Amino acid sequence: MNSLRPELLELTPQALTALSNAGFVKRSLKELENGNVPEISHENDALIATFSDGVRTQLANGQALKEAQCSCGANGMCRHRVMLVLSYQRLCATTQSTEKEEEWDPAIWLEELATLPDATRKRAQALVAKGITIELFCTPGEIPSARLPMSDVRFYSRSSIRFARCDCIEGTLCEHVVLAVQAFVQAKAQQAELTHLIWQMRSEHVTSSNDPFANDEGNACRQYVQQLSQALWLGGISQPLIHYEAAFSRAQQAAERCNWRWVSESLRQLRASVDAFHARASHYHAGECLRQLAALNSRLNCAQEMARRDSIGEVPPVPWRTVVGSGIAGEAKLDHLRLVSLGMRCWQDIEHYGLRIWFTDPDTGSILHLSRSWPRSEQENSPAATRRLFSFQAGALAGGQIVSQAAKRSADGELLLATRNRLSSVVPLSPDAGKC
Repeated sequence: MNSLRPELLELTPQALTALSNAGFVKRSLKELENGNVPEISHENDALIATFSDGVRTQLANGQALKEAQCSCGANGMCRHRVMLVLSYQRLCATTQSTEKEEEWDPAIWLEELATLPDATRKRAQALVAKGITIELFCTPGEIPSARLPMSDVRFYSRSSIRFARCDCIEGTLCEHVVLAVQAFVQAKAQQAELTHLIWQMRSEHVTSSNDPFANDEGNACRQYVQQLSQALWLGGISQPLIHYEAAFSRAQQAAERCNWRWVSESLRQLRASVDAFHARASHYHAGECLRQLAALNSRLNCAQEMARRDSIGEVPPVPWRTVVGSGIAGEAKLDHLRLVSLGMRCWQDIEHYGLRIWFTDPDTGSILHLSRSWPRSEQENSPAATRRLFSFQAGALAGGQIVSQAAKRSADGELLLATRNRLSSVVPLSPDAGKC
């Protein structure tokens, strides 16, 4: 090899699985083990793999894996692209020196980020203006990653930003990748050897009030939440629903007018717990309901304290906008993903029966869930495990893994699948399903 491509040498099977899919990686490894090794060459600053059947795959310098050109005719990703990387890694394995891993410097990507479309950079600036907080992970020997309120970004290569992957619908070089890089650059400037840090993105152009309750909408939301909380603390949740129906409605509408996502979600969850108590639901837990009620006022008190610290020039641990979920989208479209089932819980009350299935994304560690309920009169003929969700049987979902190219995630972690054009499928769990 005349020129090394360090970004390709950094791609582990885990990274290739995230950038393509598990099927392509497994098949590619099997074909290489069986001797179907392509010829690797360089031409015009591009890496070329020529296969025995005449297929030719070309990956130019600076291209993402899905941008590689392949003569196989596949739309998008294919196994030939994966085999190009794996073959190149094997070819370089004997010549690659065992040098100490260089310290990662994401600042090298700032110039490239500045060339992204204006729309992408404006979306990133809009998120910064809301005071977004990003959780950063940079443990030695592991993949650097960033967790945003509705997205997760992973940097599979420390040499090329083209191999950064976000689980949003864009997949790569989106506003979330921009923010993740900027957060790492700013954080490393103050803490060079960080391994885990929660970093607040601050905008110099934010002119809005630092007090979340300075305007009429914010103040009204706090008052309505306090009235609801007081009614529940004094009267208990066993009182007739009519006693606090109006209080719940006023608080919920006020939170939605403020666009405070986490406040409105907290109210929704508390209301669901109260309703579950009155319906004698099997999944009702008194401790959980108590926690939700206590956390409701605590969230607003925390937002007030974070705003106070900010107003006196002290950097708060978390910006108040993040505490209340200011401007957080109700749902986000996801890129190609694989979810492994963690199990299912069935429940019933006096009128309905239902289920909830939990899933985890092995790439990001995120937890999602599917929830459904039906009239209890249908339970005898249609048990929960036999019901269908998005055209899939619940039992199969609970004991399998989902591969989807058309999924959405709501703010509370609810998973929404599209079934059109067979964009989602369910396969049985395997012993290594949880591995990346």
